[in-house]
Amino acid sequence: MQKSYYTQVCGLIEGGVDLLCVETCQDILQTKSALFAIQNYFEEKKTKIPVIVSVTVESIGTMLMGTEISAALTSIEPYDIVDVFGINCATGPKEMEESVRYLSNNSPKKNFVMPNAGIPENIGGIAHYQLSPNEMEHWMKHFVFNFGVNLIGGCCGTTPNHIEKLVQIANEVSQNKTIKEKILSRKYFFPSSCSSIYSSQTFKVEPSPILIGERCNANGSKKFRELLLKDDYDGIVQIGKEQIKSGTHILDICVAYVGRDEANDMKEIMQRFNTQVSIPLMIDSTEVNVIEIALKNYGGKAIVNSINLEDGENRVGKILTLCKKYGASVVALTIDEDGMAKTFQKKFEIAKRIRDIAVEKYNLQEENLIFDTLTFTLGSGDEEFRKSAIETIEAIYLIKKKFPKCSTSLGISNISFGLNENTRNVLNSVFLHYAIEKGLDMAIVHASKIMPLYQIDEVGKELSKKLIFDERKFETIEN
Repeated sequence: MQKSYYTQVCGLIEGGVDLLCVETCQDILQTKSALFAIQNYFEEKKTKIPVIVSVTVESIGTMLMGTEISAALTSIEPYDIVDVFGINCATGPKEMEESVRYLSNNSPKKNFVMPNAGIPENIGGIAHYQLSPNEMEHWMKHFVFNFGVNLIGGCCGTTPNHIEKLVQIANEVSQNKTIKEKILSRKYFFPSSCSSIYSSQTFKVEPSPILIGERCNANGSKKFRELLLKDDYDGIVQIGKEQIKSGTHILDICVAYVGRDEANDMKEIMQRFNTQVSIPLMIDSTEVNVIEIALKNYGGKAIVNSINLEDGENRVGKILTLCKKYGASVVALTIDEDGMAKTFQKKFEIAKRIRDIAVEKYNLQEENLIFDTLTFTLGSGDEEFRKSAIETIEAIYLIKKKFPKCSTSLGISNISFGLNENTRNVLNSVFLHYAIEKGLDMAIVHASKIMPLYQIDEVGKELSKKLIFDERKFETIEN
């Protein structure tokens, strides 16, 4: 599809168009293919013209695929080539009001509204549009003067008389400095987010944290692995849906397993999860080509898990390039050429280095960086790791303090590796509590196994706290 769009982009730009409008969009993945083609043309020809993306929201309040306006915005917002984002077709302005209000309050991009002259009515097999030019004027003034809409137009059923009213509104704005300044100074709030094709998920929730489901992992879930080995992709979809029911906000997807074609497995799963799973996905792979296949088959805004500096900048650069091109966030692990960082100072130094590379060299927004300061097990009793939980928590605090736009994440269950199941659940829950206090935003967990503190007995809480903060007491034997 993107090859077909590329041909169109070539013809349109070389034919002299002033801007490109990817409009009447019903499927965000289709929109992304068009944007991919436009990006390629701009990069190859070293040129740039304005780009509008306009989605079509049905009278039920979502796009035809079921996409909420928030999800559409989240998926498209990372694309720097998109100058204007908005809505056209399907309904009249009245039915668009709530979607326009949302964009007014939340979109960082210029806003665009191009409604029909009302909802079409089928009369004798012919579509009739009943909204008068004066009614169109009333609604569009409301959108421009109250919501700060930047571009207006008329779609199906609008006549020269409708468009004349829109021209009058535009002239009124251009001649009124106060109204113009109000529109240009529109305030918005767009939190760091990811999305499926259905809904958007912010990186900050109350109460914290964002829960990332860990059961769609070939190396961490026996059930998932067995289904994968049977090519039972429908069964795998069911595992994803079960995690949603348990309260998971995001699903981590890892299909890497010895003897399997990871690229093919990822394609099969992503094509299904794209339309059959309602929450956003985290793509968990070490292979650059597998990550790209996943991003190509996902309409939402995904999170890539993960990058690190173990091999310097080479692999990091390849993945950051993909994240920028496909509009994804990325998890960054505090690992460099010397290995996994163990002190909070070293963890922060690596995080800063990755942040500088991502933002200054690859032009990724800070909001799309998620730092994982790594968790080591306290279950082994190894002296080297006695203070590892403290170091991890303090690193989270420092990163959040220095880079407040970035997010933080942890694979919680590593802290209790080697202990029995009941003990693990208690230690994981208590450790998560203290990590959240220091600013943790996300946690990769088995959501149903995490317990609120009030459900844990006092002995369990106290023992866990002493282990986490290394509050050992040594008895002295007197002669």
